[in-house]
Amino acid sequence: MIVFNTTFHIDESLQEEFIEYMLQTFIPMSTKSGILTSARLARVFGNDVDEGLSFAMEFHVSNIDLLEKWNREESNEVYSPLMEKFKEKLVGFSTVMQTIDY
Repeated sequence: MIVFNTTFHIDESLQEEFIEYMLQTFIPMSTKSGILTSARLARVFGNDVDEGLSFAMEFHVSNIDLLEKWNREESNEVYSPLMEKFKEKLVGFSTVMQTIDY
């Protein structure tokens, strides 16, 4: 199983608007094809030196080839409106991980 995680850092004043957008718009757009599944949005706690808040948006995908297909065919439709809406008050980075079963 592949875990696709994007960590976002937002201006604190946008917390409620960001969460609502993620739950009502971003997640449905991301999962509409069925490639990405098991959406989970979580608040990230950590270093209090930075201003703002961090959130992790996690999806599961069955294999790396399907994730690459999603990135080629769907990611722009999902990320462009998000970046346009929140502009310079939002930054993010993505991480791709493989789960280890034991």
